Amino acid sequence: LSSSSSSLSLSSERGDIDQLDEAMLQATLECPAGNLFLPPDLGPPPFNPHTDFPMARAGALPSGGLTPEFYPPQSRLSGKFPGTKSTGRACKLQTNHFPLSLKFPQGMIYQYSVTIMPPWFGRRDYKRTDKQLYHDTIKEWKEVCPAAKHNTAAWVFDGHKQLFCTQAYRIEELPDQKVSVWCQEEERFLEMMIKDVERVSDIKVTQDIMEWACSGRSGHVPQDALQALDVVLKEAINLDLNFYTIGRSHFPMDGETLDVGFGKEVWIGTFSAVRPYGWKDHEILITLNVDTANKPATRNLHLTNESAPGKSDSYIHSVLAGDGRRKAMVNFARGLTDEQVKTMEKDLKDLKVKYVLPSKDDKVIKRQYRVNGFRKSATKEIIPDLKMSVAEYFKETHGVDLKYPNLPCLWVGPKQKTIYIPMEFCKMDKQPMPRKKKLPDDAVAKMIRATAVKPMDRQKKIIDGLKKNNAMYKDDPYAREFGINVSGEMAKLTGRVLDAPVIEYSGGKVANINKSNPGKWFQDKNQYVVGQTCTNWCLFDLSGLSENQFKEVVMGFSNVGKEVGMNISKKREDILRISGTMREAEDMAGSIEEKLKQAMKHYETEKKKLEMILIIFPFKAGFLYDKIKQLGDIKYNITTQCCLKTVLFKGDSLNKQVVGNICLKINAKLGGINHVLAPKSKPAVLKRPVMVMGADVSHPAPESRGLKPSIAAIVASVEPKAANYEVEIRIQDGGQNEEVIQDMKNVTKNLLIKFHAANKGRKPEKILMFRDGVSEGQFLTVLARELLA
Repeated sequence: LSSSSSSLSLSSERGDIDQLDEAMLQATLECPAGNLFLPPDLGPPPFNPHTDFPMARAGALPSGGLTPEFYPPQSRLSGKFPGTKSTGRACKLQTNHFPLSLKFPQGMIYQYSVTIMPPWFGRRDYKRTDKQLYHDTIKEWKEVCPAAKHNTAAWVFDGHKQLFCTQAYRIEELPDQKVSVWCQEEERFLEMMIKDVERVSDIKVTQDIMEWACSGRSGHVPQDALQALDVVLKEAINLDLNFYTIGRSHFPMDGETLDVGFGKEVWIGTFSAVRPYGWKDHEILITLNVDTANKPATRNLHLTNESAPGKSDSYIHSVLAGDGRRKAMVNFARGLTDEQVKTMEKDLKDLKVKYVLPSKDDKVIKRQYRVNGFRKSATKEIIPDLKMSVAEYFKETHGVDLKYPNLPCLWVGPKQKTIYIPMEFCKMDKQPMPRKKKLPDDAVAKMIRATAVKPMDRQKKIIDGLKKNNAMYKDDPYAREFGINVSGEMAKLTGRVLDAPVIEYSGGKVANINKSNPGKWFQDKNQYVVGQTCTNWCLFDLSGLSENQFKEVVMGFSNVGKEVGMNISKKREDILRISGTMREAEDMAGSIEEKLKQAMKHYETEKKKLEMILIIFPFKAGFLYDKIKQLGDIKYNITTQCCLKTVLFKGDSLNKQVVGNICLKINAKLGGINHVLAPKSKPAVLKRPVMVMGADVSHPAPESRGLKPSIAAIVASVEPKAANYEVEIRIQDGGQNEEVIQDMKNVTKNLLIKFHAANKGRKPEKILMFRDGVSEGQFLTVLARELLA
């Protein structure tokens, strides 16, 4: 029930799109027999982007701006929202938004800037891990600051450098203060200086939210007001030692966890954020959006010690055992194999470990370090400054004989230092996984299965999570002081279930859709609208199919294809079988490309065109899948279809239903059309020449940011059924996760040329753009820059 839309529409009736290809401009508008679209009417005068939507208006809008012309279409004000109040059938809804009421003087919150100076101030920048220390510092500051100590609940802190207060104070009333704060990470008290507390802004919370609502919730979101309210509602939880806070989510220290193997677990917690969305029919202007939160974390396990002999439950055992289906064969006395070292180094890098060393005189040395990587075993790694091995150093300095001298040493601490410590003295600290570290695929799959719950179960988790937070904020002193009241129940709304569209197959036959369960349908014996032929194809077997299984696959795809309207050859002379192993493919990445070249050369020799390669894996292929898609889709322009043997076969026989699902993908990849909207379900806008565009920008994972680019993909329909699409790809700088598509002008031009060519000289009368992946903060910027492109 979002109150904003990610889709835009621009009507450019017979628009002149900036010197479109000469052939397009001079093309005839005559419509020969059998043409795809009806002849056009001339309609209104041509759209002129320089007068109807002038670039001059964008001059003052480097970040989207406030000019009303750049606001999104205001459907609430114009009444042009699709459908009517009688469309579909009415239903009662509960949504995970809890209405907020605000009651504070003049509707104002005062914002202050603050500088916090820890002992390392000036030597390194602020890190997210400093947030708790900074919160504890401001807590102590409020006890001694003259303007704050009489009412500490009137001040809240964002964890870095912003304070919010219910009162306005002069700078003279906020002197610099020094406080002593316990640092959990360093296990000692630190002297912290708080200085330069200064009022920087008066946030008119009530006014900003009302203006946003009255504008049809278009334009700039009142971000300052939302941030202030968010900080107020998170203050109590940030100072509660029973919770671990990560961004907008918080996790109870004694809360529910889920073991996903690989030495990892998932913390179950609660996400919350103040949102400026509401429903005027229900008199709701602003809400607290609450949901379940799930965060992968490391388990609290010793790196080498087992809970009992033979339990194999040390951290190293757990990581190497994976999801638990196999037992890790580890011999700490002998050391780790090269493969085990590679796996463990990848896992431990950038994680924190607790180092506990029993030393002379019954003393215990405790430290906490971040792992940089692995070094040689303790007997072989020489400490450069001391010219002795790590094992010799521990014997001579601490009087300790290493139990496992053949295990690799951990290189920890500052990277400019040579701090090498044996694994046997280290324990994995319970900690959330860093954003740049990925969970193994099997752990991700287990996490998704376990955290995907039914709506009513999810609702209960949300309510329970809120109750743990000061009884749904009822006992929250900061919310009370700032005059914020959170409803005790989810917002109740009236919604409508739209009727399912009619899906049409070949010959005008339609699919029967159960109205009580309209989210799915069965193809039954219907055939694709346009079924493709696949004569020359290759089966690339990496799963060790027997000869009988190979024949069964060929016959299965041929027979199922025939049933759905495709023509997939079953003749042995048309089909090339190439075999290989996953180990060979993983160890020699170039071998995949050689196999593809072998397939292409085979058909070139016979003067035929290779139309498809079907690849069968024994298990999920990871980077091999990515490699195959890169070679097939980009380098060699060959249609590829991957599948798993374990899914393709059900027991000893071929699973015909899975084959049917795969045929859906193959037909579409070969240019066919599987099914379309029946005429009576076709929107009126598609009855005229329209090009439907879709765009998204994929950004690199956090661990690859700065190393890999962002990729912008834009597609556009080229026929009336909006079933076949052309695509344009652009590479962009991935360092800043820039969402704006830089080359949108040329992209749109190229797609219009392709539309023109596919429709025998016709241009679209309208363009519908569906844009994904745009945050609220970037929405107006993307709208202004891409729409004007």
